[in-house]
Amino acid sequence: MASFVAISRPDAWLSMDKAERIYTAACIMLYASGLLVHSLPALHPLASFTTDIFLWLVNTTLLWLVYRRHSDSRLIHWALATYLFTFLIEVIGTATGAIFGSYTYGNGMKLQLAGVPLVIALNWTTLVLAANHVALYLARSPWIASLLAGLLIAGYDWFIEPVAIRLDYWNWATGAEVPFQNYVAWFLIGAAASIPLQLQRVRFRHPLLLVYWVVQWAYFVAMRWLLA
Repeated sequence: MASFVAISRPDAWLSMDKAERIYTAACIMLYASGLLVHSLPALHPLASFTTDIFLWLVNTTLLWLVYRRHSDSRLIHWALATYLFTFLIEVIGTATGAIFGSYTYGNGMKLQLAGVPLVIALNWTTLVLAANHVALYLARSPWIASLLAGLLIAGYDWFIEPVAIRLDYWNWATGAEVPFQNYVAWFLIGAAASIPLQLQRVRFRHPLLLVYWVVQWAYFVAMRWLLA
């Protein structure tokens, strides 16, 4: 249990090695460059072309660095299962409208299968991991932490929806009005994906997950201001 929670100590920040510090700087720079690209109309085609590459690079590198620190093979198994689970949910959701509401993905993320961007399930996987890292600052019970992670993820989606719609990541049949069931679905999916991570005590705590979470929020706060 001690190794599971040790990374939440403040001195864990000092334990980042060179690769982890480089990732931190690169993550901040990449998201800052994204803000610049979206703020200049002449560069909008570049944003559309690079979104998939950007997301694959940021997310896969983060997952690798988290795994590298702990070498817990259960993390790989969980990540693969979560990727497949959330991708299947997205395929069913876009095909039926029964899970999130009626929506389709736009051209903001281009590499797609069955109408779903391949990177979207990777986003789900990394976000669930980061939300669980944050949740464990607030609760030690696996069940409560899982529910908190679901709430954090639903809150994150609520905040990014206006930006995602404007950037053509996805579009709702109801226009700018997002169905309430979408947030319920995000909560349930986030909590469901969190439960095995928490109950199995998978070793995943890493300061980079908090960096990722904070940078994500800072980026979308800035994007909402830019697009207002």
